[in-house]
Amino acid sequence: MSDTTLRQLAMLREVPRAPRRISTAELQARLESQGFATTLRTIQRDLDHLSSVFPLISDERERPYGWSWQADASIVDLPAMSPETALTFRLARLFLEPLLPAPAMDYLAPHMERAAEVLGQAATPLADWPDKVRVVSRTQRLLEPKVDAAVVRTVYRALLDDRRFEAVYRPRNHPPERREYTVNPLGLVVRDGVIYLVASLWDYQDVLQLALHRIEQARPLEEAVTRPPGFDLGRYIAEKHFDYRVADEPIRLEALFDDEVAYHLYETPLSRDQELMPQGDGRTHLSATVADTLQLRWWLQGFGRYVEVLEPAGLREEFAAIVRALAQRYEK
Repeated sequence: MSDTTLRQLAMLREVPRAPRRISTAELQARLESQGFATTLRTIQRDLDHLSSVFPLISDERERPYGWSWQADASIVDLPAMSPETALTFRLARLFLEPLLPAPAMDYLAPHMERAAEVLGQAATPLADWPDKVRVVSRTQRLLEPKVDAAVVRTVYRALLDDRRFEAVYRPRNHPPERREYTVNPLGLVVRDGVIYLVASLWDYQDVLQLALHRIEQARPLEEAVTRPPGFDLGRYIAEKHFDYRVADEPIRLEALFDDEVAYHLYETPLSRDQELMPQGDGRTHLSATVADTLQLRWWLQGFGRYVEVLEPAGLREEFAAIVRALAQRYEK
């Protein structure tokens, strides 16, 4: 295969799908990083030639001009997508579609369509596998919030390129007061259908969470992200930041569960040191070391009258106060 062909294949891989676009200068930089030394004139000539063969378009509405694949262009897969790869895409759709808003799924749509074509043509039992697998949620499903498609594109691109962006954000307060931030994107976390951007602001080291649907406007910046020293998204999640800590130190939870709801704790323990002891009165005593979080409280409240918190004393009093407030409210 000639150097020209290799360069043009590399170029096709770098051109994004509309409405995103890439300038010839950006293409030159990316090609040079892959070992293809070339000129802007050569790149422009290659693009003009390739656009006569592939569905490439040039956007000249504003400078710098940019090139894109047409939004509805079919996937060109080299080598051809295998049935196993196509199955992976189909299963990914089953898992991701309930979690991600439509704008995010739009990025995967061409690959999903190609996967459906491959499986439709494949004489293999794999073609029927997606009809035999489903993903369901154990929590009460809520409708996903609407997320602006332009915001999704800007945030995802900024995260991918480690670039800052400016945002108009609507915090969760009443009445809502819109604020302008310079955002350092650090990671994305999807929780119960809501996408959270883990980020820092300006040059501060504090890490916080921005709900993507509350970002009303986003404008990309050329400035590199300022990353807090030692930040790791996996460790950030493992430290229970998404469970909303009440205190830093763990607690030893002691509680009595009715046997009919305690059974699942034998199969899915609350902690590695969990201990369960049947009481002989229709209840099971649980003892476990857990993080002191709001998530723990929401989980326990979900069992209603089927659980009694014993220890720690402060947590028991919290639940006693909740019970008294509920009784007062329902007696009205």
